[in-house]
Amino acid sequence: MHFFITGATGYIGSVCAEKAIAEGHTVHGLSRTEAGDAKLKALGVVPIRGDLSSFDTLTQESAKADVVLHCAFTHDFAGGKFEESVRIDCEAINALAKGLKGSGKRLIVSSVSGGRLADPNGGEIDETAPADENFPLKARMASERYAMEKNKEGIRVSLLRIAAFVYGRGGSTFIPWLIAKAHSARVSLYIGDGSQKVTTLYIDDAATLYLAVAKHATGGIFNGSGSTTTTAKEIAEAVGTLLNVPVRSVTTEEAVKDENLGPILSLVMGTQYRSSNKKAREELGWKPTGIDLPTDVAYGSYIEYATKVAQNA
Repeated sequence: MHFFITGATGYIGSVCAEKAIAEGHTVHGLSRTEAGDAKLKALGVVPIRGDLSSFDTLTQESAKADVVLHCAFTHDFAGGKFEESVRIDCEAINALAKGLKGSGKRLIVSSVSGGRLADPNGGEIDETAPADENFPLKARMASERYAMEKNKEGIRVSLLRIAAFVYGRGGSTFIPWLIAKAHSARVSLYIGDGSQKVTTLYIDDAATLYLAVAKHATGGIFNGSGSTTTTAKEIAEAVGTLLNVPVRSVTTEEAVKDENLGPILSLVMGTQYRSSNKKAREELGWKPTGIDLPTDVAYGSYIEYATKVAQNA
């Protein structure tokens, strides 16, 4: 198949591109810079210069593709800017869908596992869980609704709700952030008793899930979940082990005000959220096999990152 991937130079998108190339597919990937071009060429990907506002380019490339993976999103959590990121995301989805309209080809759109009402009994939730209207970043749900509406235009749209804690290969959104802040403060924090269970997903498992959806799914929503048993305290302890710093508990109020966590990390570390992968396993034959998050953080791929943080301090 021929893939077009937005976010191809990013954390998840680059591994999706790597694995697609390894399977013999051809890949075009969106790139904003010469450095991005070089990274993609090294993977065997044809770089396409542009960004999420290059609407004509997005439409032209999606029209050429058998499958489009929309992995890009501007993670700017500053006041007012997140809503702008969502607006741009919707416009990018529209441009991608325009190129696929009436073709029956696949558009796979990335979303987040947060923003759904948790099970009051602490269990896992599936893809039918209702939206949490009190979720601070609920604006992202607009992208979900907008993308799924495109099914009416003759496109097979699938939505992947990816775990907040994607990890592995020394990267991620939140894990490096936690490491850097803990190094600066010389302490690794968790909230309350730290028993909150979070959803995690190993990066290579994330990429194989995207490809499984590309090859097998006729559409619909899938949770990108590897494990739902890791606790916030275990993550903090793993960071503490990695950096050789103490680990301690704080209240939610302290965490939100503390520079070590702040409002966003307090949200992801302080909220129990368990997203079931049953649908992906049963319908796609997908099975996560990656190393667990605490082990990888404490003893695995994040050692090099921690060393760089220490050197740059």
